[in-house]
Amino acid sequence: MISNGIGMDLKKGIKKLVGYAKKHLYSQVDVFLFHAVSEQFDEKKNLRVDWISTQEFKQLVTKISRDYVFVSLEEAQKILDHKIRKGRAKYAVLTCDDGYRSVLDILPFLEAKEIPITLFLNPKYLDGVSKREDYVESPEYIGFEDLRNLNAKYVSIGMHGYEHVDATKQEPEAFRASLRECVSYLNSQKCFIPYFAYTWGKCNQMTQEILTEEGIVPVFADGKSNYGYCQGISRKAIECYQNKK
Repeated sequence: MISNGIGMDLKKGIKKLVGYAKKHLYSQVDVFLFHAVSEQFDEKKNLRVDWISTQEFKQLVTKISRDYVFVSLEEAQKILDHKIRKGRAKYAVLTCDDGYRSVLDILPFLEAKEIPITLFLNPKYLDGVSKREDYVESPEYIGFEDLRNLNAKYVSIGMHGYEHVDATKQEPEAFRASLRECVSYLNSQKCFIPYFAYTWGKCNQMTQEILTEEGIVPVFADGKSNYGYCQGISRKAIECYQNKK
């Protein structure tokens, strides 16, 4: 029997070896999470906790570009699956949740720099006016007409639930129905990809199992880096990168 002391040393050694392998054998992919981006904060349209100014966004993307090579979310998964090898660079993916209409204003900036982004939307709000319970007044959302004008080369559209609710509080069949409703609304869009970003990052075994059954890739908000694809893709909120530098 291995003593506790030796067992702890063995665990530390294995953890260190895994960390070394990740750093030197596998590509690092960091997926960054944004929400509302606009010129000025408007308390009727934004929540302070998930808002960043357009200027700050551009500065942050420029800072990230010094350390990373930008790729799309789908390309990132292929790198993590080791289906394509991009070398030893670090890779970054930009994602944006909730589908605020002001986000459209940053797309020309990203396109000019050839930086792709994935927008995770709630189809219920594609009418542009539907209300979310956590807002005093409704923000302005991306609408169906806006989707038709997106450049699929640089923008992809994923799912954030049919409406902005905690998936873990839904019954299994309600969650499955929400997913299928998302697909029915978005599947006709040229830039749609079958990825699901958990609202508030909340997930459980039930949601994971249903996503697997439906052939949808789960996307988290757990602040971790990715070194290999394993039942989902981790993301870092913007604060993670800002506080690190």
